[in-house]
Amino acid sequence: MLPREKLIKAFGRDTVVKKGMLLSLGVWKIPQYIGEYLVIRECKDTPDDLCSEKVSKLLRELRPEPADRDLALNRLMTEGELTIIDFIKVTTDIKRGVHDARIPSLALRRAMIRPELLEEHEELLRNGVWALLSLRYSPGRPLGDEKSDPILVEQAIPYQVTGITLEAFYSARKQFTDEEWIDLLAATTGLNPQAYTQEQKLLLLARLAPLAEANLNIMELGPRATGKTHLYRNISPYSRVIAGGKVSPAQLFYHKVYRTPGLIATMDLIAFDEITYLKFTDPDETLAKLKDYMASGHYERGEKQEASGCSLAFLGNVDVKVESGRDLTLALPHFARDPAFMDRIHLLIPGWKLPKVSQKHLYTGEALALDYLAAVLHQLRKVDLTAKASSLVKYETKPSIRDQQAITRALSALLKLVYPGQKPGPLTPHLLQAVTEMRRTVREWLAQVLPHEYTPQLKTKLAQQP
Repeated sequence: MLPREKLIKAFGRDTVVKKGMLLSLGVWKIPQYIGEYLVIRECKDTPDDLCSEKVSKLLRELRPEPADRDLALNRLMTEGELTIIDFIKVTTDIKRGVHDARIPSLALRRAMIRPELLEEHEELLRNGVWALLSLRYSPGRPLGDEKSDPILVEQAIPYQVTGITLEAFYSARKQFTDEEWIDLLAATTGLNPQAYTQEQKLLLLARLAPLAEANLNIMELGPRATGKTHLYRNISPYSRVIAGGKVSPAQLFYHKVYRTPGLIATMDLIAFDEITYLKFTDPDETLAKLKDYMASGHYERGEKQEASGCSLAFLGNVDVKVESGRDLTLALPHFARDPAFMDRIHLLIPGWKLPKVSQKHLYTGEALALDYLAAVLHQLRKVDLTAKASSLVKYETKPSIRDQQAITRALSALLKLVYPGQKPGPLTPHLLQAVTEMRRTVREWLAQVLPHEYTPQLKTKLAQQP
């Protein structure tokens, strides 16, 4: 267990949470970062054994279950007002001259909202937020039109941390050894660092890399229940998971009819889960634009030409034995068996080296709150360490330009995670070795399918001592 007093001294009481308290809140179908926010907010003076009960009571009162939707709407209509906890996203319909608020738990897509709330909380118009919402039944539709739902959002109190600075995060890092720091990052994601080897901990860090680095594309293939999807679904309001099903160019890039940006324009990370079952409504257009975006960070659709820093993660379960890149073909979905697509994958995390998560792998002690870590990772994306990372690498084989881009971006991400605000330290050779091996897996597969273009060798070493 990480020492509680050391964590509080380094980060402050409002960023430290006991992870074990969250295990009983999963039934409420809220992201883990929201559950932890509520624990910190509601349990400051509450004994641990009563905290989960207190938060569960709050959610029972304010978080409508799907079966209770009509009951909640009836209460709103008869009593005139209702307070709930939910995710809210606001869109601007410029043709109608109104704003539409989407509130999923009540299946509302066109609720009205007070304009001053949009000025106070711009994130409502960007990615949306989880918030405490005060709703009023307003059949007169004072801030809408005949298409609006007769419900007005009177107040929205976002559940998000504010006042986060990288300088404070950098200062806190200095109070921990390298080993303590990596254990803290693993524990913050809810995993027990004592149940993983050093090599496995670096793979867990690699999962965080696309959240800390812009335009980093990763793939993880491995057994079920190793925690790969859970992380991206629960860690951050800036990440979105697309689980199987159909994906359209409008959803990813730009909706030409509604003229609204897609997920790539608004998110830090999109994770495609169950990629074996992933389908594209227009495969030729979507995959062509996706490959172009993965290579350049730019996309075009209709009249829209944009650049984005959104990173991509492709997650899949493996039902065949995989020991190296040469074994990947049967593990890859058909759309990913395109060499041009795979060459744009910077890291392939060997999920087959990670154990299935059991009770011993869950961390129940004190660690950082996920919403705090998410806010830090969001800011770290604006820190550019690629020049520093590039200067640290010497290639012992002939790399392609994409090999160099992959290793530079991935090493930059891991340096931000392990040595934030510091000079690269003793673990740097291990970080370089890890990213080289994960890129080499891609290279081995490319060499197998196109032996006349690629060789499987990819070796690096430190160009200088950190």
